[in-house]
Amino acid sequence: MHLSWRARLEQQPELSEFAGWPMIPLDAIPRRRRRLFVRNQQIAAQVLAGERLHDVARAHAVTPARVTQLLDRCLGGPETEPPMLSAGLVPYGTSRARQRRQALPTQACPGRGGPCTFDGLLAEAPAIRDGLETMIRAALQDAPYSQRLSPQALHGEFKRLLAEVHWPRDRYPYTSASLAYYSLRRYLRRRVAELEQARLARRHARPRGRTATTGSYRAQRATQIDEHVLDLNNRVHLLLDDALIPLRLARASVLVAVDADTHCILGYHLALTRSPNQDDLLALLDRCVRPGAPRTFTTPGLAYAPGAAFPGALAEGFPISFGAVQLDNALMHCAHSVTGLLCAQFGATVSLGPPATPTVRHLVESVFDFIGRRCTHRTAATTGSSPMDPQRESRRNRKQPPAMTLQALDEALEVILTQYNVTPQAALGHATPLALFRQHCADHFVRFVPGLLARQWAPLAGSADCAVHWYRHEGRRPHIVYKYARYHGPGLAQIAGRDQRIRVCFDRRDIRTLHAYSYAGEDLGALEVASEWRRFPHSAGTRCWIHRHAREYRLDGRDPLAAYFRFLLEHRGEPARALALVRVYNEFTAGGPPATVLEPLSTTPPGRQRDPRWHSQWAAHRRLS
Repeated sequence: MHLSWRARLEQQPELSEFAGWPMIPLDAIPRRRRRLFVRNQQIAAQVLAGERLHDVARAHAVTPARVTQLLDRCLGGPETEPPMLSAGLVPYGTSRARQRRQALPTQACPGRGGPCTFDGLLAEAPAIRDGLETMIRAALQDAPYSQRLSPQALHGEFKRLLAEVHWPRDRYPYTSASLAYYSLRRYLRRRVAELEQARLARRHARPRGRTATTGSYRAQRATQIDEHVLDLNNRVHLLLDDALIPLRLARASVLVAVDADTHCILGYHLALTRSPNQDDLLALLDRCVRPGAPRTFTTPGLAYAPGAAFPGALAEGFPISFGAVQLDNALMHCAHSVTGLLCAQFGATVSLGPPATPTVRHLVESVFDFIGRRCTHRTAATTGSSPMDPQRESRRNRKQPPAMTLQALDEALEVILTQYNVTPQAALGHATPLALFRQHCADHFVRFVPGLLARQWAPLAGSADCAVHWYRHEGRRPHIVYKYARYHGPGLAQIAGRDQRIRVCFDRRDIRTLHAYSYAGEDLGALEVASEWRRFPHSAGTRCWIHRHAREYRLDGRDPLAAYFRFLLEHRGEPARALALVRVYNEFTAGGPPATVLEPLSTTPPGRQRDPRWHSQWAAHRRLS
């Protein structure tokens, strides 16, 4: 039996107290509908308080019929079902599935059918509904001897089912000229759409979480690595003549490695360039397999979340290894140093993937989106989609140094990426990536590497084959040439004239010294570079840049490293040059975290008089503020 709102109050008088109704918070209502929701609450409260229906309607500029309809939504309905109460006050909300309460039209009372007439027919004759459902499902499942699904064929089956159940000839649908053809066509479209959606949902259904019991998912099975240019400019301070000069830096890049099955971030590397190279990727791999001690933050307000860390820094000491490494087709990913390290030393499989399809590595791309939402996109210093994008930094603000320093950015990345590892995720069954990684490594067969072998991994160690040159008629010592510079050592005299080529090993962060070996395995000792390249530690990329641009920028060949640093110092007003200045400064001062305050190095070549324009007390080491 269907009850009106007055009949419901007679059966349940306790519902007349509006304060006893369950309250819906306004935050759960869309902003554009909150005003109508508050109005509906006031109408219901006033009517239940005993005010006249017409007075309440006049006060809120609605009709009395609208007030009655609103109260029927809240208190009316079938006698066996509970009323909606506050849920009926939500504007444009669906209350219940529509049902026909009137009798079906007959020849004596034809009427116009009314709403839900066809559904009412199927409710009174379940055999007709089952027969139509069988025909629709058979056609969608391509069952043997199934009919082609069309409105005409289904309408013919509908008429056959009516005759089979002996449906009265004086009742609907025989009261309409079309015999419910258009209602049946709408029913067919609705049911086909519902069944297709259910089929797709079953096909793409995924488990609630990737737990340890899922056989196809294991920690360290696959790793996704990619790089991203940060949409944020930073600043660094230059200490020049006892004055701090803020420098605007160009956009840096971040490289991230993510475990594909546990969503755990293995490590990151902040590259001080817009175009990272193979050395930056190798530095990322070195940071994954050799995590350092927890950092001490200098930026106020930054601290590690409880239990936040990268997997390599766990107390259990799980060695990080690489199974399938998913990369894109960037040039640095195809470098022999990268593929050789991953395949020959790590025993991994390199998967470059199809070109121009970043969705293959959707997990690492989502990490970049996480970095943007939590850090880099929180200020207006983004590039924007166009020069007129309102999210782009204004021209007036671009004249000033950015608010965030480079060291603050590096520390912020450390905090948010370690926090990502201890944040529960719905895709993991509300488990944290770090906890799932720890569970897989502790309880299941994962790609495990013995500690002795893992300690021999050195991603930043490089090697090359070089030819031995010996100009005896000129009275010179034997030497080799590597990256446009000569190297000498006493060990070369042992094989001069006997071996034409040797193998050298070096640290990619400092190529001033190489360690040489003959092809027979004989240790030839250390080789020193020529004197003009010994002043500061430097990488191969820095030396190659100087060699290519020495003539263009007239760099002094007697001390090229100091000339290069002096060139960057003179062009510090350009953001790209300023970023290169910080990168070269970190190289020359033996690496370390990005500096906040730079003290210019002594760029006067040995044996030359110092230029009076430069301060005489420049230090040869980095000071951090």
